[in-house]
Amino acid sequence: MMNHRPCRGLSYGCCAGLALLSVQADGADQPITAPWTLSLTPESSYVGYSGSRSRRAMINAGFRFDAQYQDRGGLDGGATYTRLNYKGGIAALDQAAEFLSGRINFMPDALPGSLTLRLDGHQINNNDTTNESDDVQVVAPQLSFLNHRKTFYLDLGYAFSSYAKSRIGNGALIVQQWTPTLGLGFNHQADWLQLRLYDAHASNVGRALRGHTDALEIKLTHYFSARSAWLPRSVTIGALVGDRMYAVDPDTQIVYNLADEQSGGAFLAAQWQLSRRFDLTLSGGSDRYQAQDTVRGGQYGYTGTYGYLGLTADW
Repeated sequence: MMNHRPCRGLSYGCCAGLALLSVQADGADQPITAPWTLSLTPESSYVGYSGSRSRRAMINAGFRFDAQYQDRGGLDGGATYTRLNYKGGIAALDQAAEFLSGRINFMPDALPGSLTLRLDGHQINNNDTTNESDDVQVVAPQLSFLNHRKTFYLDLGYAFSSYAKSRIGNGALIVQQWTPTLGLGFNHQADWLQLRLYDAHASNVGRALRGHTDALEIKLTHYFSARSAWLPRSVTIGALVGDRMYAVDPDTQIVYNLADEQSGGAFLAAQWQLSRRFDLTLSGGSDRYQAQDTVRGGQYGYTGTYGYLGLTADW
């Protein structure tokens, strides 16, 4: 399975489009006029599958919040409900995913920028009769650096994902993932390029297509200086090359807890500032996947095409 959301969720490509929100927060230098700034984002997405022998479509709905205290740190979290509809009379899969994240910022005199220490926690439960995508817990720390000019960014993330024991004899599963990331601002901070490597190792090849996967995610965001009701505040294009499985996306807060291997994809996302307090985010894209054919044996490929809508209120 996959998951989507404006900045966090389960695991569909949709989320990738939302990842730009996290990047924008790093790339934009906006003064904070109150001790606390709060935001709430209700969101939804739809994924249609082409070429899948079992999946028909997936619908996601949820919310996320963010609370920032001056420049010292903050909390964010959210919850998503997912329904994955199958073909051939197979009962739908219903899933609930929650996450909570905390961050603390430091400004050491010896460094030309700020350090951020962040810790994320995820919990996922569903009605998967095999138990292979159910009862998932993830702990994901991250250490990042952003220079004072907001033109250079580095982070190193780690995620430890625990999957419950299979009910069909495939045992338990542990996935360890490293995500080194480079971000560069240029063109007078009007553009932001982000490169992230996903290096994941699965403890149980019997429950994964492979024991080790590597993928590179590339995202380019452009910020528009002109203010117009029709012109987006920012547009992001992105692509994934390589192979990614059981991934944990630190930007979108998505956990890819279903056992299909993502073998590439692309997306386009835009964000509009509707007013001083409201932002609108639209995202869409397509991802390629490899799945095991439990009936005929072997593997086959299919695509998932998605759209995402999120409305953020700030106060």
